[in-house]
Amino acid sequence: MITPIFLLCILTRQALCQTKDISPAKIFAPLKTISEGSSLYITCSTFGSKKQSTVYVYLCKDGVGIDTAMQKKEQNDAHFAIRQVSRHDSGHYSCIYSRTKYKPSALNDTGSSRIQIQVIPSFLPADISVAGPSTVSEGNHVELRCTLSKTVQTLGECQLVQSYLTRNDTVVQVQRFNITQMEATFIIEGAVVKDSGSYSCIVLPLKCFEMNKGALYGNNSILVEVKASLVGQVMFYSGIISLMLSLGFCLWMIRHRCGSSKGK
Repeated sequence: MITPIFLLCILTRQALCQTKDISPAKIFAPLKTISEGSSLYITCSTFGSKKQSTVYVYLCKDGVGIDTAMQKKEQNDAHFAIRQVSRHDSGHYSCIYSRTKYKPSALNDTGSSRIQIQVIPSFLPADISVAGPSTVSEGNHVELRCTLSKTVQTLGECQLVQSYLTRNDTVVQVQRFNITQMEATFIIEGAVVKDSGSYSCIVLPLKCFEMNKGALYGNNSILVEVKASLVGQVMFYSGIISLMLSLGFCLWMIRHRCGSSKGK
């Protein structure tokens, strides 16, 4: 029984020493809400609390160390950057420092001040529906409704962000998406045959009216078919017939005049 108790004492002593050796640091971030794919910048400051010695500063996420930086005695700030953030990088961040170098993942920070970082998606696939029949004749209007069923977080607390209507994976219209009403309406006025295709809708919460150049796709798609109207077809063929008759008449007039000239 002596050996286990002795080991327990050693481990307890090491834990107490580690706790005494670790101190909280201040934490700052220029942006607390960022979009996925961007970079997160965090500053840990020991100003006013660090003694004149070199220390190791640790960045923690949800209480667990994830990165470390050495801070010389004449320095007060340590800077951390997380590139190409994803939504998994959302969480509570804090800073601690120590004169001893530890493996970051072995440290736990439960008492210092924290900031919450929220990583929002670069775009949200939305639901699309059509008001009325999805098959219409040329000249009619097509009204498409774009909606979201979940809460939208935006940069800068925008109430209106951009939503995009795509046809066959190509953006064809841009419309304001109302965050309060959670919808946007797209209208195809005087539809023609080339407006037929598969439609979907995307919402971009990144920034008010900012275009996303990445791949876009919606939750679903709707196939819209615009049929050529009978009146339009009649007018088209009537125009061709009139043109042919006019050309025939002109040729007849030319030949008639030429014949008259030769007779003289």
